Amino acid sequence: MKTFPLKYHKTSEYLDYFNPKDWFNFLLEELNPTYSISRTIARIASIHLETKDTKTLVLRVNKNKLKFQAGQYLPVTVEINGKRITRYYSISSAPFETDIRITVKRQKAGLVSNFVHENLQLGDFVELGAPQGSFVLPEVLPSKFLFVVGGSGITPVYSILKTLQNQNFAGSVKLLYFSRIKEEIIFFSELNSLRTKFPSLDVEFLLTDEDSPGFRTGFFTREMLLELAPDFLERLTYLCGPGTLQESVKAIIPSEKLISENFQPFLKSSSKKDSKQVEVTLTKSHKTLLLNGEKTLLEELEDNGVYPQSGCRMGICHTCACTKKSGVVTNLQEGSESESGEETIQLCLSRAEENLELDI
Repeated sequence: MKTFPLKYHKTSEYLDYFNPKDWFNFLLEELNPTYSISRTIARIASIHLETKDTKTLVLRVNKNKLKFQAGQYLPVTVEINGKRITRYYSISSAPFETDIRITVKRQKAGLVSNFVHENLQLGDFVELGAPQGSFVLPEVLPSKFLFVVGGSGITPVYSILKTLQNQNFAGSVKLLYFSRIKEEIIFFSELNSLRTKFPSLDVEFLLTDEDSPGFRTGFFTREMLLELAPDFLERLTYLCGPGTLQESVKAIIPSEKLISENFQPFLKSSSKKDSKQVEVTLTKSHKTLLLNGEKTLLEELEDNGVYPQSGCRMGICHTCACTKKSGVVTNLQEGSESESGEETIQLCLSRAEENLELDI
């Protein structure tokens, strides 16, 4: 339910508050959380522990069914301490399957991933947004694929592999899956089962931090690639994993043969000009905060109890974009400072350098 607008708000905000569609949705959801004319609500039908820090949620959606392509991700909204918080997760189910599955790896300081692991239970509800992303199969399939993944990067790739198997793809599919240790391999048994049903699929599990019988050990290198996929230049390569793996693969495989998905931002380190606090005025909220300028604006606002809309937290989805009315920020992805005038910035990539006015 929306908060009633106070005296500082505009007339349009009062009218928005009394929107009949929103009130009708509210009444329907009071009767049953899955009843909604505009939102896609999903009930947690089952939970599977993939590794000690990774869970798969099987989500049964209401009548607002979601159509997606294998490899896409979607926004997932949960309520934490009265605040609606959104994060983006890859879909690990395939489009032909009945239920939606998302696979969530716990992050050390991850607000939502920790909430998922510690609080969500069978029968709870989450809200899902529209699937998106271009990490998908081409309209015309090539004869050969190569998938290079690391850690939780297997999530969208698993959806793609199941889709290829369901389509009876007869070409060659090679998967190189890097994990620190054997116990952290996500979908280990599922992938082994899939390759017994999918003769085109060849899976190679690689461990970077331990030696284990039956597993190859080592990081991605040109020599390894030539040994495991000597015809890699003939293959369309899909890459999903941490930044170090991304850099190694992109240094070898030509960009025209590569489709990549990266859910870790490449942030350039640059020191703040001085250590003084920065005054940030939020014009819509009528608040003024003192920030240290040591983290991204999104992180520092959340540290101060302000939760702007956000999603991927790494510059992909643009959910946290807002208007900076005045002041200077550093774009941590590009390592460059903004002008002092009005412009659109992404809170998850920006650090405050001097006093700011934000249209939040």
